[in-house]
Amino acid sequence: MFSHFGRRLTLSTLAGAVIIGFCSCLWSGEIADLHRKWVRPKKADPAPQMARFEALQSPSHGVTEIGLERAICFGTCPAYSVIFKPDGSVRYVGIENVPHKGERTGRISDWEFHGLAEFAVKSGYMNMESEYDLPMITDLPVTYSMVVRGGKRKIIRNYGSLGPIELWAFQQAADSLLADVQWDDTPPNSGATDELNP
Repeated sequence: MFSHFGRRLTLSTLAGAVIIGFCSCLWSGEIADLHRKWVRPKKADPAPQMARFEALQSPSHGVTEIGLERAICFGTCPAYSVIFKPDGSVRYVGIENVPHKGERTGRISDWEFHGLAEFAVKSGYMNMESEYDLPMITDLPVTYSMVVRGGKRKIIRNYGSLGPIELWAFQQAADSLLADVQWDDTPPNSGATDELNP
């Protein structure tokens, strides 16, 4: 063990820090360059990150199910339904304009579920309206979302993304989890992109 700034580091932790530091020097983009140029380092306080880590380890959000469904439209809207569970299990059904049609199952990390569930709670999802619509405008895409928390099921119909920005962000976050799913099957005649975009 090594003593470093009053903290004890194991050899593996030290090696990991060296590798991460080395890898970060290999490539950086425009935004990383701007960060180095404009952001002045300050003494790190690990308490908020540790609290976040512990919250993800022992979640208290009470969410037991999250769902998202993109409905069929007159154009080429991807139409599918997906359900996420706290254990990381995923159930997906592809309908139209998606690389894989039909049922599919897979897994995400439970941390990813807990992060999305926490966002749903903090964004006030359970207190939003159940429908956002503008009947005089037709043929906008429709998205349904669902959160089950404390035994209560909330389902929202969001026509044309007319709901609050928090709802749109929740939908986008749920969509983004599909890129991380480890599918239980490999569909016939599928390309590598099917694993990223069901």
